[in-house]
Amino acid sequence: LLAAVADGMGGHEFGEVASYLVMRYLLSEWKRRKMKLANSNEIMLFLREVIMRANAHLYHVNHELQIRWCMGTTLSLGFFWGNRLTIAQIGDSRVYRLRHGKLQQLTRDQSWREEMVANGIMSEEDAANHPLSNMLTNCVGAVRNVNIEFSQHKVSPGDRYLICSDGLSGMVPDNAIAKIFSDARHPGEAVNELIKSALQGGGGDNVTVVCVFLSS
Repeated sequence: LLAAVADGMGGHEFGEVASYLVMRYLLSEWKRRKMKLANSNEIMLFLREVIMRANAHLYHVNHELQIRWCMGTTLSLGFFWGNRLTIAQIGDSRVYRLRHGKLQQLTRDQSWREEMVANGIMSEEDAANHPLSNMLTNCVGAVRNVNIEFSQHKVSPGDRYLICSDGLSGMVPDNAIAKIFSDARHPGEAVNELIKSALQGGGGDNVTVVCVFLSS
């Protein structure tokens, strides 16, 4: 199972094109090659190759068209294979896991705010209130060689996984996400309730949510 979220940037039109191109290529390659992937190392190599090619294509388009606002997209995905989950992340779209009622963020935001806090330059509160707070430090299409952060996790029966854009994580606190996610009876209900909560919080039209429930 492959689950992914791409949140475009560069203005509504260009952002939509960027996220569409990346997702279309990723899914087409996954459908074509998924049966040939035999272990987690091959999965990581596959994901790295596909993401790097998608990045090169977007970077080339930006260079050729000389777009004023760089066309790019975040990309966070989870590849479920057996009892393993491989995560690849670029940007600030997040992957969460709910296990035994506890919500845990499995990715690290690649944003200006996160860098300032992680390096001890600013407090969390000061960084959150800074004008550059939400600026991405990494995205697909902006640079020739994009930095992909990988992680691998063992999955357990009953786990629930959430992949979302900052339209959710930036509008709904983690404790509220955990409550909605835990109370949902099925993935569709979780998606609907999480999006509803984000929109009520002022999330606008940039809320993207994918939920995966593992059977007990």
